[in-house]
Amino acid sequence: MTDRELGNPKRTGRPRNSGRDSANPREEILKEASRLFTAQGVAATTISQIAESVGLRQSSMYYYYKSKEEILSTLMEKNRESLTLAEKLMEEDGPVAPRLYAFLYTDVRQLCTAPLDFYELEVAAQGQPQVFEGFDDDCDKLRAVSARLVELGVDSGELRETDPVDTALMLLSLNEGAQHRLWHGRREDEAAPTNSHALARSVADYHLSSLLADASTLAAVRDAGRAFVTEYEDDQPAA
Repeated sequence: MTDRELGNPKRTGRPRNSGRDSANPREEILKEASRLFTAQGVAATTISQIAESVGLRQSSMYYYYKSKEEILSTLMEKNRESLTLAEKLMEEDGPVAPRLYAFLYTDVRQLCTAPLDFYELEVAAQGQPQVFEGFDDDCDKLRAVSARLVELGVDSGELRETDPVDTALMLLSLNEGAQHRLWHGRREDEAAPTNSHALARSVADYHLSSLLADASTLAAVRDAGRAFVTEYEDDQPAA
């Protein structure tokens, strides 16, 4: 589902100008590159600026990413994690509700642990479509496969009667809103979720409890959905 290096031994990597260290320099580079891409555009952002922002020498940057294009490609692949899982779930047999739960859970996790707020990525993609080629197509595919999962659940009787297309759009929009609030929307007196797993479970529970024909089956659906999720460890939220 993802190549994030959770639980791996700390990697020393190349020396940093700032003296900072990170358990995952590649993720830190993605986060800083995303921030610069959004603030000043991809064309105006240089490898040296990204390196300086992270605290690396420019020569050390190439140890992690060979080019700015490789960074962009990695960002786009991270945005496809939910779509990749959803397409795999469509090929599975058996009850639909656990598959839908696994997808919704994973979508929130992917959004919340990505190096950039989805809305900021969307703005960047709209402003520079030639650079973020395929972004809109991926979003269309994600909505379509989400709607198909809902439709299958309705047809099987696991989900209540609902319009699959409208429901899929609502589910994905609420997921995006949840991650945006995690990144930007909390008041100072609000505590952040302890980890993205807690938020993802809460959001997925909310979605399925409102969609299931029999809400009392939620716990069983959740447990069955875990079988489709390859990464279920706790981790810190993105913000």
